[in-house]
Parts: sequence; structure tokens; C-alpha cells
Amino acid sequence: MSGVDVLLIGTNDLTLEMGIPGQFDEPRVAAAYERVVAACKRHGKHVGMGGIYDPPTMEKYIRMGARFVLGGSDLSFIMAGGQARTQFLRGIQP
Repeated sequence: MSGVDVLLIGTNDLTLEMGIPGQFDEPRVAAAYERVVAACKRHGKHVGMGGIYDPPTMEKYIRMGARFVLGGSDLSFIMAGGQARTQFLRGIQP
């Protein structure tokens, strides 16, 4: 079977094209998500979300209807691990 199952919104690309790079909580971005979610529901497709990795904003768009969620990138995972380790090491009292 062929066809489209998921329409992935590359949110970094979207905000760049809109002239508001990285402004994921901007009302125009939310409006774009709402339009895509509505269109996908009408056509029996799923909305995908990429480029957003902070929990509050992820939750916002997941609640809106995003179901195929990219949970992070290689760089974000490496940075998170490095930050956690740094925090741990700085917290050790000699």
C-alpha cells in the first residue's frame, strides 16, 4: 500500500520561512498547527512534529493533535547528557 500517512511539520523550517526563526510559541505558528491538524483530521492522516524539544511547547502541540513526534535530535540528546553530567559533577562537595 502506498500513500501519505503522516504530514510532518518541520517547525524550525516553518518558523524560518515565516520570518520568525525559533519562535515556536508565536500565535502564527499555533495557527499553522491548527490548520494542519484540521486538514489531517479531514483526510484521515496524522500530524507529525519536529524541531521542538522543550516540554511545555511539545505538550502544547501534542494536545493540539500532533501524534508522530520527533522527541529530539542527536545534538539535543548529547547536550542534555552533557548538561546533566556537568550539573552532577558541580554538585559534588569535596
